[in-house]
Amino acid sequence: MTKNDQSYSVSIILPILNEINSLKKTIKILNKINVQKEYLIIYSERLTNNIVKKEIINLKKRNKNISYKSQLRPFVGGAIDLGIKLAKKNYIVIMASDLETNPNELKNMIKVSKKNPKCIISADRWISQKGFYNYGIIKFLANFFFQKLIKIFFKYKILDFTFAYRLYPKNALKGYKIKELRHGFALEILLSPMKKGFKVITLPAKWKKRVEGSSSITIDSYFSYLRVLFRNI
Repeated sequence: MTKNDQSYSVSIILPILNEINSLKKTIKILNKINVQKEYLIIYSERLTNNIVKKEIINLKKRNKNISYKSQLRPFVGGAIDLGIKLAKKNYIVIMASDLETNPNELKNMIKVSKKNPKCIISADRWISQKGFYNYGIIKFLANFFFQKLIKIFFKYKILDFTFAYRLYPKNALKGYKIKELRHGFALEILLSPMKKGFKVITLPAKWKKRVEGSSSITIDSYFSYLRVLFRNI
């Protein structure tokens, strides 16, 4: 292990509602990555059922690098916002606990990050062959056209601005308070550090529909992306 490997560490933020089996599988896969890490499981006191809360406590007993907290602000953006505040390691990973983000891909993201320590590493479904699996044609087309809309205003060489699977240098996010708490937060916390000069490296990634739990995306979730876009142009 090199000196760089020894000093490199990640805080992995895992927001959860009730998809506990997918969370367990995610952590099992991530545990195989040879890097210092902490898991920050953020749950909803109101929406997460008691069985899942007990399972999270049991996970903590078996994994000393797991912490869990009830989110203070609502929606997935509120969970990520709390995770950022709690993060203690040098890098911050945001991803899902429902396997819609592939935990096997994080190993390569970390590898690239070590070679580019000041860059944001962002998973990108649009540069991957068959990057969307069972996504739904309406959602697929909406995503495609929204990415094109963003490119009208921002000339960054990025194809996927809205996939919430990223690895950040800690200082890219620390001290930032997320404004858009619905799914538009993913766009917000990409545009904000980029405006500050942080560069982004994109890597191919694949999205696969969850097999556990149900999506929390609503119509207002889609409007939240537009709110972020027009707030930043």
